[in-house]
Amino acid sequence: MIGQAEVLNRDCRSTLNDRAISRHGSRRFAARLAVLFVLASLGATQASLAQQRVQEEDFYPAWAAQARYLQPLMVLDTDSALGRRNFGPKPITLKDMARMHGHLCDGLVTAWVELSAALRELFPDGIVDRTDVRVVSKNGPCWADAGAWMTGARINQGTLILDNLVGDGFIVQRISTGKAMRVSLRAGVYPAQLAALEQSIRVRCARGEFVAPAEIDRFELGANEYSRKLLNTPPDRAITLERLADYHFPDHSQNPLAPRSDTINRDAPRSSADASGESK
Repeated sequence: MIGQAEVLNRDCRSTLNDRAISRHGSRRFAARLAVLFVLASLGATQASLAQQRVQEEDFYPAWAAQARYLQPLMVLDTDSALGRRNFGPKPITLKDMARMHGHLCDGLVTAWVELSAALRELFPDGIVDRTDVRVVSKNGPCWADAGAWMTGARINQGTLILDNLVGDGFIVQRISTGKAMRVSLRAGVYPAQLAALEQSIRVRCARGEFVAPAEIDRFELGANEYSRKLLNTPPDRAITLERLADYHFPDHSQNPLAPRSDTINRDAPRSSADASGESK
């Protein structure tokens, strides 16, 4: 009888142990499932956020982000409405400016390259004091926006002057020293055929004449290729810098008003997905 009781006890203990192990295994399995579910949820969330970022930043193409000679500009401003200088500089980028301007284009890229070179010449320590700069720009959407945003100059403060005689360049002056630089593209850097196509489209738009979407596509593709090439070219090979001795900054704008020129084809259809996608 005692032997049979011991056998029964062992069987009971074995059964209880098996059940405990089974329950423990089930709990471990459930815990693993929970962890996998959390990881899958996090992965899906990250993928969604990544997709959202791609959609939000679709205005800025990869070829610009990866450009060889594109560097941030370090700038110094003031804190608060009472205007004490910042403790330290902050970086600004072409991407920031494209977001503010509304798009990346050949004019904005040209203005960035030109102004970056002039500002680095005026501030050789590499930190641009945007409270100490004034600029002469032509009255065009890209040029005026870049002149104001990159340098801190403003029309209403008399530090951003609009004068179409400066062409596709700028005059930049450091107020405290009076040192002034004229910056412009070297001859032949901007493709003559691209300039002619742009002018033809603008003239026909002004006359109310038809412009084929394929022509607009062709210009945009050419402008993107020019911009890509410019951002991958050493700046000293693309632009000229001229020191202006005894420069006297103008006291008013020669061309204060102009119609906005970068919306003339806003309702024009796109001729193909490939053409529009190339600019991304």
